[in-house]
Amino acid sequence: MTVFDDLSDLLDSGDPAALLTVVGKSGSAPRDVGTRMVVTPEETRGTIGGGVVEGLAIDDARDVLAGDANPGVRTYELEPGGNTGMVCGGEMDVFVDRVQGRSRLYVAGAGHIGRELAAIATRVGYEVTVVDDRADYADSDAFPDDVEVHHGDYGEVLSGRPMGADSAVAVATRSGTFDGDAIAAGLDGNAGYVGLVASDTKADRVLSGLADEGYSRRDLARVRSPVGLDLGGGGPGDIALAILSEIHAVRHGADARPAGADRLPLEDLAVVRGGGDLGSGVVYRLYRAGYSVLVTEVERPTVVRRGVAFGAAMYGGEVTVEGVTGRRVTDLDAAVAALTDGDVPVLADPDGEAAADFDPAVVVDAIMAKGKRDTGTRRDDADIVVGLGPGFEAGVDVDAVVETDRGHELGRVFYEGTASAYDGEPGEREGYTYERVVRAPAAGRWETAVDIGSIVSAGDTLGAVGDEPVTAEIDGLVRGLVHDGIDIAEGAKLGDVDPRGDSVDHTKISDKALCLGGGVLEAVLHLR
Repeated sequence: MTVFDDLSDLLDSGDPAALLTVVGKSGSAPRDVGTRMVVTPEETRGTIGGGVVEGLAIDDARDVLAGDANPGVRTYELEPGGNTGMVCGGEMDVFVDRVQGRSRLYVAGAGHIGRELAAIATRVGYEVTVVDDRADYADSDAFPDDVEVHHGDYGEVLSGRPMGADSAVAVATRSGTFDGDAIAAGLDGNAGYVGLVASDTKADRVLSGLADEGYSRRDLARVRSPVGLDLGGGGPGDIALAILSEIHAVRHGADARPAGADRLPLEDLAVVRGGGDLGSGVVYRLYRAGYSVLVTEVERPTVVRRGVAFGAAMYGGEVTVEGVTGRRVTDLDAAVAALTDGDVPVLADPDGEAAADFDPAVVVDAIMAKGKRDTGTRRDDADIVVGLGPGFEAGVDVDAVVETDRGHELGRVFYEGTASAYDGEPGEREGYTYERVVRAPAAGRWETAVDIGSIVSAGDTLGAVGDEPVTAEIDGLVRGLVHDGIDIAEGAKLGDVDPRGDSVDHTKISDKALCLGGGVLEAVLHLR
């Protein structure tokens, strides 16, 4: 029997296998080019030379079968210092490929959905078997010629069929008892996909019955119900297409996202209104979670911690915050270009009007108005709308509110009600609160005298507002200063000095900002 006979037998059983082929050798490699062997999760057939090299190749093959590695050529070095520990000299290249089993679909139930599903599946190459306990439904004339139709007990018929990881069982019978029999056969056969067409109530009853029969919750977690991808439509054909789409995605290890999702940066767009340091913590969390993010700002924002604020791009054109680049854009087309490049566009849009043209999935109000004014954010601005801090009521004008007040509640998400009222108290650092905040002594134009990140002493000049000098009240690190040339109102916040000194990394997003970002991410994932 050849390796290919072994492979055919294995694939007939419904399980995938890996085919290993020697495609290159030099020196004292153990086998010649063209030598092959077959590997499954449990066994091997044939050999490519035995020993350490074969053992490593088998491990690599099983990684591919498990989806932990991609097919391709693996090179095994038989030299001192090589990746095998062998010293006989030479090198061997092995191509590791995953060979899928036959694409079998077993449909339990020959009603409207079953008939549509069988017809669609045969068109894309599945070997389809349909089972029904009713003789008038198990009518082969109602199905395409190449569909195998059985009249009989669901459990008995399915248990006698070849089944494995590349097989799928779709269950749509007329009774919960029959559903349970078909699901049990799929689980016992280690089918790669088991799906149940049922309401939540019926599915719970069926699965509870199987649990009573001894099936573990881990086994039952494999049963997909509600079944199918969310493609829209409610007719039998729509449901059948949704089921087969899910089966196909599972079979091929696909994530079922749009094929052009990477070229469609608006697919999951989040608009963050306000690019200050706290809003930037939100931007960072959403971006790292896979969302495309657009920041909207005023033309000349008073961004204090400019080194960790995407709003700073409004001045310099570009800013990079912990590896994420924010880029100022002037219109929506430029914003799309920035999103396509993997950057965060920063757009002058103080009223949120232009961003609404994108129809975003998420809007986050991070303006930090602290309830002092209406920022214009409304619950119908997006599918999910989140507000940071006071000034919003969850369930009324936004979907969720994230607490911004330091303490035990920081970052907590409220789906009803409001955050704590703003008390005006700066966060405490080394016993300092108001002393660490730098404020304008008068109205006028601000000019800086030091850089963010500088170490200063109490009394050092930080800059001036008009002719009025601005000095530090305490020793510490200049953690933030607003941009040069901004017209400032008397009492406005100009910056802050951190008394912890150079133990603080001013180039990193603050713990508070990241905490708020985590709260927003929770809300988005919970509400989507």
